[in-house]
Amino acid sequence: MRDDREQVLSQIRASLKTAHLPTARATVPPRVSAGQGERAAMLENFRRELELLGGLSFLAQSDEEAIEIVLKLLRDVGGKELLSWEDSEMPVRGLGDALQASGYTRQKVKLAKDAAERKNKLMTLERATVGITGALAGLADTGSLALLSSAARPRLASLLPPTHIALLQTSRLFPNMASFFAAYPDITREASNLAFVAGPSRTADIELVLQRGVHGPKFVHVVLCDW
Repeated sequence: MRDDREQVLSQIRASLKTAHLPTARATVPPRVSAGQGERAAMLENFRRELELLGGLSFLAQSDEEAIEIVLKLLRDVGGKELLSWEDSEMPVRGLGDALQASGYTRQKVKLAKDAAERKNKLMTLERATVGITGALAGLADTGSLALLSSAARPRLASLLPPTHIALLQTSRLFPNMASFFAAYPDITREASNLAFVAGPSRTADIELVLQRGVHGPKFVHVVLCDW
């Protein structure tokens, strides 16, 4: 019995030395349901699934309407300090100027390598009540957001504050994850991190008591930019 176990472990060790993740290819047909090309149907499904996850969505038909929705959400949350992506990574023009004019301060999300400086910076960033980001894509079948990080798209903006506001273009909705990777076969090589956000952070203890906001935002709001 021991010999069999050692043989299996030996085979696993040998395989790990040459193992690699296959690259998604656009030639692989995505596993999708009928009617995937219907943008309105995908939008409706995305909103329904997001709500089931505990998130909320808001439909905007212009930059001005999207900015109005964001400012209202900020007023409801309270606080004047924010974390956000750079303006160039947002699908809404003029948002940065509107935030500044309304008295909001956007913290610079740049962490030092020195442990003490890093700790102090994180304590400062924790004052932010809201994180505002764009989104690479949305998955209609699960109501999930695809977030690709970079220096201009810091991960902490979607992870640290208790409320996350994401701006998603409806033209970037995909039926499911398979169709997303078919469209972006090399996406994991383009940034340090690709994350799929499925509503507010949720976890449960040993008694299966559900808690929100333990390992991420307690509230997720998606502003759908439909223009």
